[in-house]
Amino acid sequence: MNEWIGNEGRTQGCEYSSPNELTRAVAERWGQFVSQSDRPLSVALSGGRIASELFSRMVETGKDGAGLEGLCFFWADERCVPADDPESNYRLARRKLLEPLGIDSGQIFPFLGNPATMEATGQKLLRQAFASDATPVMDLVLLGMGEDGHIASLFPENLARDQVRSESCFRITASKPPPDRITLSYGVLAAAKEAWVVVSGGGKEKSLLAAIRNQGNTPLRYLLSLRSTTRIFTDIALPQTCPERIPEFGSEDSERIHD
Repeated sequence: MNEWIGNEGRTQGCEYSSPNELTRAVAERWGQFVSQSDRPLSVALSGGRIASELFSRMVETGKDGAGLEGLCFFWADERCVPADDPESNYRLARRKLLEPLGIDSGQIFPFLGNPATMEATGQKLLRQAFASDATPVMDLVLLGMGEDGHIASLFPENLARDQVRSESCFRITASKPPPDRITLSYGVLAAAKEAWVVVSGGGKEKSLLAAIRNQGNTPLRYLLSLRSTTRIFTDIALPQTCPERIPEFGSEDSERIHD
C-alpha cells in the first residue's frame, strides 16, 4: 500500500495493488469505523462496479454484529427504477450487504417510489430521519467515481446547475443509462463527517489525478474543494511524483492519514 496527500492536505489517499486488496482494506476500515463508535451511525451507500465485491467484504468484517445495532443506511444516489430492478442500487445493497448482515428494516432508508414523486419523497425521508429541515449531517458517505469524475449521480455536464441547488436530494437526468436518477446534493456530501471515495477500474486515472491536484471541472474535484478532509481509496497506480507521497510508515506524516 502507498499513501499520499493531495489538495494541500485536504485529501488523504491510500493506493492498493489490486481490487481485492482495495475492497478488503476499505471493508476492514468500515468495520473499525462502526464498531468503535459509542452511538448509532448513519451511512450513505453507493452503487458502481466494485460495490458488489465491497459489500461482500463488508459482510465478512461485520458478521460479529459490532456497531450494527441502530446503524442507519441511506443512499448517495439511486436509479429511478423499481426496487427489484437489477439496476437498483438498493437491490444490490439489500442482497449483498443488508440481508446477509441481518439489518432490520427500520434501519434502512432507500429512495423508492414513482420516479415522478421520488424527489419529494426523498426530501421528506431525509427530513424525518434527521428530524430537521437543515442539511442532513451523515456520519459517513461512501462514494465511487466514474471515468468522467462523477460521484453519486452528480455529473460534469450538470455541475453549474447542481452546485447551487439547496435541496438535500434532487432528481437529475444522467448522461448514462438509466438516465432518470435521484442524488444527494453537494451540500449533503460536503456536510458529512466522513467521506470515503473508492476508485477502481481502468480509464479513471486522469480524472482522479486532476481532482487531487485541484484541477479540472469535475464533481469529485468540486467536492474535494468543499471539504476539509476526504479519504480516497484506489487501486489505480498514480505517478510517483504526484500527489505528495508519505515517506515511510511510522513517521509523523504517515500517522496523519490514519487519524
